[in-house]
Amino acid sequence: MALSSAVNHQPLAIPFEGGELVANRTQQGSVVVRRARCAHRGCSLSGGWIKNGHLTCPYHGWQYDDSGQCVHIPALRQEESIPARARVEALPAQEAHGLVWVWIAGEHAQPTTGVEAIPELELPGMTHQPSADLSYTFQTHFSRSIENGIDPTHAPFTHGGSIGKVDTTANLVFPTYEVAQTERTLFSRMPIKVKKLRGIAKWLLRGDAEDIYKAYRFVYPNLLLSLVNFGRFTLVSLQAHVPTGGTSTLMLSTNSRNFLRNKPLLTSWFNRVTVKTGDKIALEDDDVIKTQNPPSVAFKGSNDILVASDLILIEFRKMMSKRMQTNRKE
Repeated sequence: MALSSAVNHQPLAIPFEGGELVANRTQQGSVVVRRARCAHRGCSLSGGWIKNGHLTCPYHGWQYDDSGQCVHIPALRQEESIPARARVEALPAQEAHGLVWVWIAGEHAQPTTGVEAIPELELPGMTHQPSADLSYTFQTHFSRSIENGIDPTHAPFTHGGSIGKVDTTANLVFPTYEVAQTERTLFSRMPIKVKKLRGIAKWLLRGDAEDIYKAYRFVYPNLLLSLVNFGRFTLVSLQAHVPTGGTSTLMLSTNSRNFLRNKPLLTSWFNRVTVKTGDKIALEDDDVIKTQNPPSVAFKGSNDILVASDLILIEFRKMMSKRMQTNRKE
C-alpha cells in the first residue's frame, strides 16, 4: 500500500515485510507498481528515475516498461539481444479511498476480493484532504499498532500532550457498547472520554455540541478507520498498517472531513494542524506500544487480561484467529 498523494511521475519506494515495491504514475495518470529489484544485479529500482516513460535502474541504466519487461540495456552489444528473463514483476494495483492498493500474489495470482467499501467516507460533505495525509513508522508489530488504533480507553492517559489531559473530576468508567460484525469488518461507536481538551479538539468543541462521539471500523487484514464527531463537525482518519518487519509497521493515514473543505487559507491551515497533531499522537502512541511484551499479539491464548471496555479488541482477536485458521486450511 501507498498514499495516492505520494505517488507521482518519479519512482516511490513501497516497503513491506516481504521485500520492496516501486510505484510511479504514467503520463496518463495511472499508477504502476513493480517489484523493486533490478533483474540485472539486484539494485533497488526505487533509487532510479523515469526516462522515455520507462523505469530506469540507477546502477547500469536498464529500462523497464509498465509490464515489467526490460526494453533497453545501454551496454548491450549490437550482436546481443535483451534476455527474455530480463524483467521485473508488475503487480495489480488500484486506487481507492486515497490509497494505492496492491495485490501481492500468493496462492492466487490475481485479486480474489475487491477493495472494501468504507461507509464513513461516503457521508454527506465528507472530503479527502490530500495535503493532510501522513505516514509514521511504529517500532512495533502491526498487530500491536492496529490494536492501539481501535483501543477505546487509552486516550485520556496517553494523549495529554496532543488531545487533552485527564480531568481528575471526570468519570472515566466506560459505558457498554456493541460491536457490529461482517465476515471482514468490525464497527463500533462509543462516547468520548477525554477532558481538559487542547489543540484541535478544543477548537472544535466550542459551544454546547450534544452529539459528541467516536467510532472505529476495522477491515481485515490491516485497515482501520477512526471517526470523531463533534456536533456538526466530523473528522475521519483511514489508516493502513503495513508490516515492514517483525517490529516495525508503516502507518499510512488519509484524512477527510465535512468542514473547512474549500476555503484556501483556512483549509491549508487546518490541514497543517491535522498533520502536526497526527504526528504528535503517533509519537505518543509509539512511545508506549513499542514497550509492550510480547511484541506481537497472540490472537488466541494470550495472557493479556481484557475487560468489558476492551470488547472491540476481543472481537478483533477472535476475527484474526478465525481468519488465520481459515487461511491455513486453504
